[in-house]
Amino acid sequence: MQYKWEKITSSAYLTLLEINFTEFPVNPKKLHSKEIIISSYQFYAKATETTVEQVSLGYELEDAFLLNGLREKVKIILYNENKNSARLQHTLWHEIGHIKLAHNHEQEEKEEIEAHFFAAQINAPNIILKSIANRGYLINENLLIKYFGLSKESAEKKMNYLRKYNFEHTNEHDEAVILQFSDFLNTTFPVKSQSYYDDDEELERQRNTW
Repeated sequence: MQYKWEKITSSAYLTLLEINFTEFPVNPKKLHSKEIIISSYQFYAKATETTVEQVSLGYELEDAFLLNGLREKVKIILYNENKNSARLQHTLWHEIGHIKLAHNHEQEEKEEIEAHFFAAQINAPNIILKSIANRGYLINENLLIKYFGLSKESAEKKMNYLRKYNFEHTNEHDEAVILQFSDFLNTTFPVKSQSYYDDDEELERQRNTW
């Protein structure tokens, strides 16, 4: 299968820019869109005067899933408010990714991988991690969990990705994303040493520790 990683990264970054998030973790529940409604199973059941069992069709509640066809031109994402918040953060962005990438369920395995990649680039964008590394900080699972709100599973997958691809899949929105999150970067990750900044040797050192 062929994947357009750069195109998916571009879509994720455009979403960050459109929503105008300025810090991490990025909360998908703050997404305001005429085309996407995000609600908990519990609230949706109450609002529609049904039961959670009816909403979930009697199945065990998943973290979240995407409903199509209930309202014209509107996608509804329902989530279980009782599930782990870190994992739920990734799952919601995963479902949003299906919408942003215009998936149609024709290639389900491929679309699942692409949606996971979209969520990973939203939750911990490559260009932000590269900037943090250039500022003299070691990118590891603990940093991803503490500052980006990733679950342990998502942090492990992101590190595996970085070991394979480093900070590839850059695109034309890199500078805009850095500018949007500049306060977050300067406050949370001030430059440790000027020699670290934009230093390929430091990135190579980090890569070797991965």
